[in-house]
Amino acid sequence: MKVVVSDCSWNNYDVEIETLKKAVPDVEVVCAQVDHTDEDALIEVLKDADAAMSEYCHYTRKVMEACPNLKIISDSSMGTDNVDLVAAKELGIAVANAPRYCIHEVAEHIAAMVLSILRYIPGYDKSVKDDKEWDFTVAPKLYRIEGMTLGLIGCGRIATMAANYLKGFNFKVVGVDPFLPKEIAEANGIELLETREQLAEVADIVISHIPVIKSDDDKVDARFFNATKKSPIFINMARGASVNYDDLTEALKNGHIRWAGLDVVDTEPADLTKEIFTLPNVTFSPHAAFYSETALVECRSQSAENIINYLTGDKTKVYYVVDPSKK
Repeated sequence: MKVVVSDCSWNNYDVEIETLKKAVPDVEVVCAQVDHTDEDALIEVLKDADAAMSEYCHYTRKVMEACPNLKIISDSSMGTDNVDLVAAKELGIAVANAPRYCIHEVAEHIAAMVLSILRYIPGYDKSVKDDKEWDFTVAPKLYRIEGMTLGLIGCGRIATMAANYLKGFNFKVVGVDPFLPKEIAEANGIELLETREQLAEVADIVISHIPVIKSDDDKVDARFFNATKKSPIFINMARGASVNYDDLTEALKNGHIRWAGLDVVDTEPADLTKEIFTLPNVTFSPHAAFYSETALVECRSQSAENIINYLTGDKTKVYYVVDPSKK
């Protein structure tokens, strides 16, 4: 059995190799760092592989068709945007991911970002270090957190966990999610609203956590920002593509959004020349919400276990995105 690790951002393969070889001692593991968009280079390293592990490499139809032995692609991530899922299904190639590995970390990062912005921590730090000022009045008007309304656009596991972390501050929590059963919302203290515009009217803080969008109509854009009534802070740590960043830039300039906390942007690597990076009322982290050493080990081992279970073990334990056995 040959497994190719086509790319990873941590430049280390010990967890993958150990997990694979513990289960299949004679497995051949090839570790590469292929340019994400170089189809020919990817084909070259994959041409006789049984399985692939990836993070960002583009697994296009051309790549998959050129690799006849390839049976499974296991993404070491939650998202599988890098894989042509339709082509994989048609070619009988399984696609798997690690959907639970950093839920706690992202929820913690959201909560930390919300609180740091509401208490102006990034601004105070910059004022002291860069401007050499020791003056609390450099902050905009701050208000007591207790009693504010927290709005969730998308009430999945991460957003709900973040809201639960923040409940100690006695937020009222409202949410919009057409797929969330009312009883689950109520069990988590979330008042479900029918539209994003309703949420925009009442929220002091907005956590937008939409994992997938099907079209531009699903994006959070000017329709939402222009409907805000309280000039809320806006948090996005899900997918950059889920937000219209040109519209967000305008909302930050015209006051519809007071402050934004962003871990993802609309293009990565980030185009740091864009206007949003010059605005004083945005706090960035560089797609880092997922990160902890604990999470990385979980992600990498789960990704390897997907391959083991699919090729030599219990296929029902695979975290399928595409299961070729299901038509």
